Amino acid sequence: MINGVVDRYFIKEFVPPFIFSLFALTSILLMDQLFRLIDLFVRKGLPWDIVGQILIYTLPLIISYTAPMAILVAIVMSFGRFGRDNEILALKTSGVSFFSLMKMPFIITLLFMIFLVFFNSTVLPESNHRVRNLMLDVSRKRPTVRLPEGVFTNDFTGYIIYVGRKDERQSKIYDVTVYDLRKGLMVTAPRGELVSLEDENILQFVLYDGELHQLIDDIKYQKTKFEKQTINMTMDTDFIKKERKHRSQQELDVKGLLAEIDATKKEINRLKESIAASGTRAIDQYVSGETRYLDAAQFEIEQKLNTIAGKEQKLARYFIELNKKFSLAFACIVFVIIGAPIGYLFKRGGIAGILVGVLLFSSYYILVLAGEEFADRRGFSPFVAMWLPNIIHLSIGLYFFFIAEYERSPFKTRTFKRFILKR
Repeated sequence: MINGVVDRYFIKEFVPPFIFSLFALTSILLMDQLFRLIDLFVRKGLPWDIVGQILIYTLPLIISYTAPMAILVAIVMSFGRFGRDNEILALKTSGVSFFSLMKMPFIITLLFMIFLVFFNSTVLPESNHRVRNLMLDVSRKRPTVRLPEGVFTNDFTGYIIYVGRKDERQSKIYDVTVYDLRKGLMVTAPRGELVSLEDENILQFVLYDGELHQLIDDIKYQKTKFEKQTINMTMDTDFIKKERKHRSQQELDVKGLLAEIDATKKEINRLKESIAASGTRAIDQYVSGETRYLDAAQFEIEQKLNTIAGKEQKLARYFIELNKKFSLAFACIVFVIIGAPIGYLFKRGGIAGILVGVLLFSSYYILVLAGEEFADRRGFSPFVAMWLPNIIHLSIGLYFFFIAEYERSPFKTRTFKRFILKR
């Protein structure tokens, strides 16, 4: 009977701060996007209805982060208020354990976690796909607004372009590859910049310290180094909405990610077999005295090795996104386990509860970003990278939960009764 009353009381105390936190945190994170979209509307002349669509399609990505954060803040505030008014201490004196008090928060959060798994696997990929389509349509009208990173694009007639990374504010581009389909030429450069000549409908790729690669008559291979190379591409300034079939890792659901992982693994294996065959053929030709094919074979193998490196990085990104869909949802459970005892032990309700919740989530989010960086660029395991933040915070949460349940540290024999009474 007591537990039923307590559960209803908790729900009453939990829902208002959760709704407030979700709304406030989403609004804060949305402000950065809002300023960027206002710039598109005012300075770039983008129609207001397109700006509104981009804003709506951006919301699911923001909510996927703010929803777990709102749960953490609401839990800390609720249990902090209970602790400040000594309600939990009174219930524990009456024989109600802290574990029993955690049952209803855990059930609510478990249901919400299931919803987030569905949300992250269906709604979020589709919204990401639609906002990317819109931004690519914008880039065709104003290419300096957004050039996709880590994706081959053929939005410029006669060219296929790959940009590894872009500094949008300074119009700097890095790890650039440009295929000139008309001349059969490949241009690579570690860095460059974009210059938009809007009056002439031209986008200039100014590349530095790069190389020109060209295979002549399928026999002769020519490589030329340059300090500066300028490529002029004609821009399409008409805004036309297009539906694109290609989806990046953020735009795929779980089924799509698994399919892409399987397909990418097969492509890597085929490339490795092709390299082995090319190497064997080159050795046979060299033994027979046909040395003129060696440069072409070396160029072909280097191209395939670079392709394998790109596909392995692509594979890592698929695994990162697959694990992230579940790890971010599971974070809700972690935040309940860590937030409830911290709120109770340190009595952090009200504004203090919000600050504690934000700090805890910030540490979690920093670890997620660091994990993505290590898994994407430094060969770290995507599974470990995406689940390590949960493991770290869960360990901290279990430690504080033990103290809240038994009024003592699991590593010390002395009790914390004096500490509790002094609070």
